[in-house]
Amino acid sequence: MWAKRDRVMDRSERMSMAKAAMVLCACLLATVSGNGALRPVFATYTFGLTLTTGMNNELFTLFVVKEFEGRVLANEPVTRGQFVLQAQGGVPSNANPDGANLFRKYGVNSCLPPAEMGNGRIVMTDCGVFDDLWKLRFWEYPFRQAEGVHPGNGWAETPNAPSPRQMLLLADYGMLYMHSMVKGEDLFRLLRDMGDEEWVDNYRKGY
Repeated sequence: MWAKRDRVMDRSERMSMAKAAMVLCACLLATVSGNGALRPVFATYTFGLTLTTGMNNELFTLFVVKEFEGRVLANEPVTRGQFVLQAQGGVPSNANPDGANLFRKYGVNSCLPPAEMGNGRIVMTDCGVFDDLWKLRFWEYPFRQAEGVHPGNGWAETPNAPSPRQMLLLADYGMLYMHSMVKGEDLFRLLRDMGDEEWVDNYRKGY
């Protein structure tokens, strides 16, 4: 009789241990945020941008960023062309797993095909907005150009860096310091706003 009872208790204990293991697995997969919503505890990927010189002497560097709870774990530099293709869903990317056109999602019009070509899936290989990124930092193009070539004037109020007032504007995108990284939605908001003449005028003149 006692042996039989012990076997029943053993089975009950095994069930309790199994339930505990399931709860532990659930805790490892997600935690509960302050508003009661499930929050993932695994790393995610996004796109990043800095105004430091990068690949092919571009006056900016683009990244695929691995982060966890806002902290950057790793970043992989990508070329301008790779970024454009990945951000519009033209090629697979950890930072764009759904293959969405993030330029369309965030209204970066300079990275979208003309309206008359909007039907169907048009894959672009470059965006003109990247030609203007250097202007956020410099008031003159810092590299020597071929004779007769002039990229225009920069937007910065000081020769080699944005002024303190301009840094306050850039801080809205997460660029707290000259070499800070702009990430995710903030990156695409910056690219979108750079195509707005009023935004550029405000950035340049301090209105």
